[in-house]
Formats: sequence, structure tokens, C-alpha cells
Amino acid sequence: MERRRALADEALAIAERSGDDAVIVWVLNHTANPSQDPTRLERALELSADALERAKRIGDPVLLMFAGWVRAETASRGLDIDEMDRCCRIVEAVAEQLDQPMLTWRYTYLRAMRAQIAGDIDEAEALATEAFGIGTESGQPDVTSIFGAQTVMVHAERGTLGDLVPLLEQMAADAPDIAGAITSALAVAHAEADRDEDARRLLDEFAATGFALPVDQLWLTGMTSYAESAVAVGDPVYAEPLFDRLAPWADQLATDGVATAQGPVRHLLGGLATVLGRYDVAEAHFARAEEFNHRVGAKYFAARTNLWRGRMLVERAAAGDAERARTMLTEAHASASAHGYGTVERRAAALLRRLDGRRQEPPGASHG
Repeated sequence: MERRRALADEALAIAERSGDDAVIVWVLNHTANPSQDPTRLERALELSADALERAKRIGDPVLLMFAGWVRAETASRGLDIDEMDRCCRIVEAVAEQLDQPMLTWRYTYLRAMRAQIAGDIDEAEALATEAFGIGTESGQPDVTSIFGAQTVMVHAERGTLGDLVPLLEQMAADAPDIAGAITSALAVAHAEADRDEDARRLLDEFAATGFALPVDQLWLTGMTSYAESAVAVGDPVYAEPLFDRLAPWADQLATDGVATAQGPVRHLLGGLATVLGRYDVAEAHFARAEEFNHRVGAKYFAARTNLWRGRMLVERAAAGDAERARTMLTEAHASASAHGYGTVERRAAALLRRLDGRRQEPPGASHG
């Protein structure tokens, strides 16, 4: 990462000395992903805004499309989905104007990512499949990896990620350079399928590395996936170090910056804080995650946050928590049932049954 950052900064300095807007935009577009990581988001937001304004002045449609594409994914990482949508419209206009397969492919899989954020599973799957067809026919070198990542997210939202364990294991074997990020998704797949021992095994292996992942554009999605599996198994041994590593990036969206979005980091922090028994901290993070979810109409993220927040209230069991939990879990269950979020629906139903059981307990009975 340090070498990539240094080269990107050197390239930009050379471009700026040229005084040529086209050269500057070209460099900014090409150095955006290689230097992407959570620590550079503020700088990336500044540079992507600058590139887009310069591209508009130049009038070169290809430079404009890539500047819009980079700005869209950068804005998404900063939770600015309105700006992402504005830039998607710029990308769409150029893709339709030029009608070139590579540009159409990129715009189509960007739309699939946006559908993931909205929680529209069928649309996300259809767009990912369409992009795969366009990319395959036109020989795009990254088509398989991008389609694979988007397929994983479709299954994650649908609640069928456990079915992909053999595929994820093969992907990790075939792509050792990004095996850490793929293995993090494998841990989530095991946890979703209630194979907690398999999830723990992968978490133990990750803990043995000092919870270290390469600092690149997959770092945040890998860490949040491990965090999700740690929440599922409910062990503070994993939850505390993951909370500490994710906390500085609370106001970011967990996304690979290309094809997938896993939701606001605050959602994961709320879940980890719940495992640690820090219920007030969890409540604050869930509230901020919920605010984002509702502001942008992220149906899946909203249902998942209601589920985790409801579970936190069930565990805290303070005055009034049971009724608040019932409301949130009922909303999570209804949304999941309506939109096909299988795991959320199943787990919300189980927690509602647990609450119903408490209602029938005699006074003074233990809640286990």
C-alpha cells in the first residue's frame, strides 16, 4: 500500500505540473482504486470531486464517464448515496451515448451494486447476470471476479450464502492474493448456515494472524465480514479486537468500491458492542445505522439492523426493552418476508418466539 500511495502521489504531482486537465483527470481516474483504503477516504472525496469538475470542462466523454464512475463509488463509501446517484446518471448518459461494451459493462455492474444497497435482490441478480454476459462477450478480464462478488452478495441478502461454501472455498484456492477477503465471506456463510464451529475455526485462524488483512480496497469488506461472523458466534474474544479495528471507520459504507456493498460500518459496530455487553454503545451505533438505512431506502440493511437491534434489546432486558424489541423484530420479519431476506426472516421469527416465551413465564422465572 505504501508503494502504491507513493506512486499515485508522484503521478498526480507530475500531471499537475503539466497543467493539462485531461492528463490530471486521466491520472486521478487510474489511481483511484489502487490507492483506495478507509484511511484515504477524505482525500479520495476531494480528488474525485476535482476530477469530475475538470472532466466536465474538458468535454471528453470517456474521461467524464470514468470520473463519474470513480466519484460514484467514492461517494458511496462516504455514505453519500444522493451523490452516488447523481454520478450514476452521468455514467449512464455517457454509456448510452457511446454504446461501447466495456463502458456498458461497467455501468451495468454499478447498477447491480446500487440495487444491492436498495435491497432489491432480484434486480441486483438480473443486472449482475446482464453485466456478466456483456463482460464475457467483450472479453473483460475482471468479469468473473466481479460477477462472483456480486453473486455472493445476492446470496447474502437472500439468506442462501451457506449454499456457496464449496464455491467460496474454490475461489479462495484460485485467488490466493485475495484469499483473506474470500475466507471472511466463507466465515459468514458458515455462520449463516448455523455451522458455528466452522465459523469459529476460521475466526481462530484469523485471530492467529493478529486480525490482519492487507490494507487495500478489500480491507473494510473483509473486516466487516469477519465481524459479522463474530457477532453470529457471540464470542467477545473475536468481537473486541474487531470492534477496535473498525471503530475509526464508523462513518463509512463497507464496500469493495467496485461491485458490492455490505452496509454501514456502524451496523457491525452495534453488533460487536452487543456481544461485548456494551449495550448503550450498541444502541448509539444502531441508531446511526438506522438513520442511514431509512434516509437512502436501504431495505435489506434496515431489516438487518432492526433484527440486530431487536436482539440487543432482548439481551439487555431493561424496562421497556421487550416491547421495543417486539416492534423492531416485527418490522424486520415483515420486511424480510416481503422482500425475500431469508436469514433475517428466520432469525427475527426465532427471537419473536423467544419473547412470546418470556411473556408466559411465571414471575421471577429465569430468562436463561
